[in-house]
Amino acid sequence: MRNLKVDIHSHVTSPDIIGKAGKYGPERTIDDEGRVTFRVGPYASRSEPGKGLIPNPQGPNPVARLEGMDQNGIDVMGVTVSPLCYMYWAEPEVGVPFATTVNNSLAKFCSVNPDRLFFIPTVPLQDIDASIKELDRSIAMGGKGLNIGTDSIAGRNLDDESLLPLFEKIAKYDMPVFLHPYPSGIETGQMDRYNLSWITGYVHQETVAFCHLTFGGVLDRFPDLKICIPHGGGMVPYQFGRFEYAQSRMPDVKGKKPLRDYLKNFYFDTIIHDLSARRYLLDFMGADNLLVGSNYLGWDAVDGFKLVDELNLSETDHRKITGENAINLFKLKH
Repeated sequence: MRNLKVDIHSHVTSPDIIGKAGKYGPERTIDDEGRVTFRVGPYASRSEPGKGLIPNPQGPNPVARLEGMDQNGIDVMGVTVSPLCYMYWAEPEVGVPFATTVNNSLAKFCSVNPDRLFFIPTVPLQDIDASIKELDRSIAMGGKGLNIGTDSIAGRNLDDESLLPLFEKIAKYDMPVFLHPYPSGIETGQMDRYNLSWITGYVHQETVAFCHLTFGGVLDRFPDLKICIPHGGGMVPYQFGRFEYAQSRMPDVKGKKPLRDYLKNFYFDTIIHDLSARRYLLDFMGADNLLVGSNYLGWDAVDGFKLVDELNLSETDHRKITGENAINLFKLKH
């Protein structure tokens, strides 16, 4: 059997969800010169033509997505909604039905070819009971895992006690949690120069998420919980010694195991643009806990499989990272 190439990191913002969150939008407009603006509440992200800074107008077309996958040698792709559309800040009467609309749109997108496309559902974290119900419903529709933000999730962080029932539920499904940050200024509409909240903010938020889950004792409560963190795990591999040192010195740390023991619970994707850093990521995490991601059509999109090829791996390790790990983790057909 040939090795399937699986890309676990891409986003879809379907026309089906545009305008379905009331005053929060979402709204996409294109001016006469091709500049695209994507608005969510007071936050508006703008891109110049061809720079791919925001949800791509071609992205919601599943036929075009499959054609692009063929052109890029991708056999299977996982999709999530754009993190700009989590809507945790919206009132429950808006956020709960919006999550349902999003997951319906993702399921519809993937239904064009469910052997090649799978979705990781979102949930309305402003209401945990509704989140659990939506997770059950979405997995029954074919969803694989749970997609949530890294921090500031309806006023909570990942070690908040209120989230434990949701973690318990996804652990029972034996499916992963796919964490993805969203811009810190989205609730207020505050923009930053150069979109640094995406460039540096995301890797910071991913690192914070790792610390909340480990320092906060979440993985002691659910030792089999599996966590995917994109962008190479943020700063975790490169400052791990600092976090390890902090574990025994900082107040309120609940994690009972040595910090390194929790690494088996984590899976990082390989969107690391620098080869030497990517080699360190491999050395740090090992081939069993790495996945290919590309952020397909996104601003930092890469050929994730080329990045793995550049590591000159053994055939066994190459197969693990480019497909086998994702197939096993997300319980994909193969």
